[in-house]
Amino acid sequence: MEINLNEIRGNSLVCYGFRVLLAKEFGLYLKEQEVEKILLAESCIEVYEDVEEFLEKSGWRRDNPELCSECYLFENHICRKIQGKIWYFSRIQYENGLRGMKQGFN
Repeated sequence: MEINLNEIRGNSLVCYGFRVLLAKEFGLYLKEQEVEKILLAESCIEVYEDVEEFLEKSGWRRDNPELCSECYLFENHICRKIQGKIWYFSRIQYENGLRGMKQGFN
């Protein structure tokens, strides 16, 4: 199944596929009813053509020069090859978003 991130909100099958992808590729397990968290996770995904583009555009190489090998990026689930592209899930952005959601409830 190809995941079109633009359809997550309106298509339950795409949303399900995205949740499976998050669990399998990035170790993030979300329940179907956690819609806000699913949408937050979607906003934390960046898609690149290749690892070199990821390293350049994300600033990863600048911030983590010793952790730039393709082997490290894939073994540690920082980047995943999905649908022929390199997907990066920003855990920092996701955690910050969760904190913001919690503050909104207070």
